[in-house]
Amino acid sequence: MKCRHCPRTLRTKKSKARGYGPICGQKLGLIPKPTPRHGRATTPVTPVTPASVHPEQTAIPIQPVIPEE
Repeated sequence: MKCRHCPRTLRTKKSKARGYGPICGQKLGLIPKPTPRHGRATTPVTPVTPASVHPEQTAIPIQPVIPEE
């Protein structure tokens, strides 16, 4: 089966049911573009050292700063 919008052959059952493939669907705005799964953190993270930590210890607990809306 061919795509409605281009001469490509449709290979998956989902594409055949729609009548167009993922490339044409994304170009025409019919299918949303995939979002990255692992992006950089958008919230700043600041290290916090509690008073109970011994000066020679290297472990530092991290507390995220939540942005105010």
